[in-house]
Amino acid sequence: MARAHALGRRSLLPLAILATLPAPVASAPGEVDTRRFPKVVRLLVVPEEAALLKELRDEKDRLEFQRIFWARRDPTPGTAANELEDAVRAAWVQADELFAVPGQRGSETGCGQVLALLGRPQEMKGLEVRMEYDLRDARDGARRPEEWTFRSPSAAGDTFTGADLHLSFDADCRFPEGGIVLQDLRRAAAARVTRPDIGYRRGDDGHLVPLAAQLGGGAGALDLLDAPRSDFPLAAEAKLVMRGTKGEALVAGLARFPPPATGGTAPARVSLAVRAVDASGQTVVSAAWDSFVAPLPEGSVMASWGLSLKPGRHQVTVAGLLPDTTHGSTHTLDVDVPDFTGAALIASPLVVFPDETAPAVAAAIPGDPRDPFASFQVGALRLRPRFGNVFAASDSIRVVATMHGARVDSVTGQASLRSRFTILKDGKPVARGAEDAFTTPDAVASVGPIPLATYAPGAYVVRLDVTDAVASQTLRQEVPFEIQKP
Repeated sequence: MARAHALGRRSLLPLAILATLPAPVASAPGEVDTRRFPKVVRLLVVPEEAALLKELRDEKDRLEFQRIFWARRDPTPGTAANELEDAVRAAWVQADELFAVPGQRGSETGCGQVLALLGRPQEMKGLEVRMEYDLRDARDGARRPEEWTFRSPSAAGDTFTGADLHLSFDADCRFPEGGIVLQDLRRAAAARVTRPDIGYRRGDDGHLVPLAAQLGGGAGALDLLDAPRSDFPLAAEAKLVMRGTKGEALVAGLARFPPPATGGTAPARVSLAVRAVDASGQTVVSAAWDSFVAPLPEGSVMASWGLSLKPGRHQVTVAGLLPDTTHGSTHTLDVDVPDFTGAALIASPLVVFPDETAPAVAAAIPGDPRDPFASFQVGALRLRPRFGNVFAASDSIRVVATMHGARVDSVTGQASLRSRFTILKDGKPVARGAEDAFTTPDAVASVGPIPLATYAPGAYVVRLDVTDAVASQTLRQEVPFEIQKP
């Protein structure tokens, strides 16, 4: 048997995916009182939002401002969850517990607002720091000045004017907000706005145009979920399952519409709806929207769909409606969502996607939730997977999976996690990657770019083998892909 050759270098791109994985968070509070909202989002709002918020006097407009505010910052617009909102609300809960001062909630202090904007600092000085993100033991109420340091680039991808951002807090959690510090904070706040197409427009009545009216679309496709039809062969598949917030997982996939009839024209947009039903038959989430489409070589088109789901087996139905017609179809598939928060080692399903330049990976229509790949927004990146994992010989691919729950050694305080990728054809290895080692319970296994020009056309399998040396546990994930003939 011919010796399997080595795979390409380990991919750097998926490191950004790991940075976006939320840490375990506390439950989020309810809707923020409109009088308190400006106090807790003071560092999150951009200047034009801050000016508008001061002008709003109507309670209805102030509540609508909150809905629009969060929608503009939704990193995964194709799903039902808003991960950034969940993370910020959880930070407020922790800040209220840790940073409260007389007459002021912790989320309203400088400490709480920085925590909500930038997350946890890499270094703290001035107080004994507790592990596991408690930041401090403030149960006795005693406070002293301290300094927080954020490295550049941060876990969220922020870059600062200097190598690091240093914030000095006094005993009341206040810090100087002028000069370079203010510029860095405003730049970070602006980076959180991932959907600038959603705005604070006023209608003819002088009130803010509701978020629902701005998004619109998808109503006809939603009706298909209750009255399924098969006017054309619609195909759907799940492509991405990764850890989300509050014990849920982000599930994203593709829907493929067939080529137009002879003499017809492929649609430029479609209406989509998706519904998930759990093992008991209960609907757990549904959503609908309009989407532009991405063309496929054979003349068909595709768009993405996404949901946030709890662990377990779900039946997901995707509905598609052609524009300006009554032609619609549905496709139902089973989706197994693993428990990424469990005690045992687990790896997400493998994601295979083409290696593309940064502009191509980013949104084709910047900030537009109707982008064909909007559901594959991962932090600042927008992946563009292929339906059926079908690639051309001229492509290069990347493969990525996230790993969670490795056991930590009681002596060293570190995990001992190893991973290796292998490509197989007809069950035999044709390429093997180097073994990667990790000392953290959670990690990203990735490889690429892998040029496909040296591989013969045909069907292949990418395999990931993972070993937790501390727990003496192994697991394997596989995904097929195809290289088409030129």
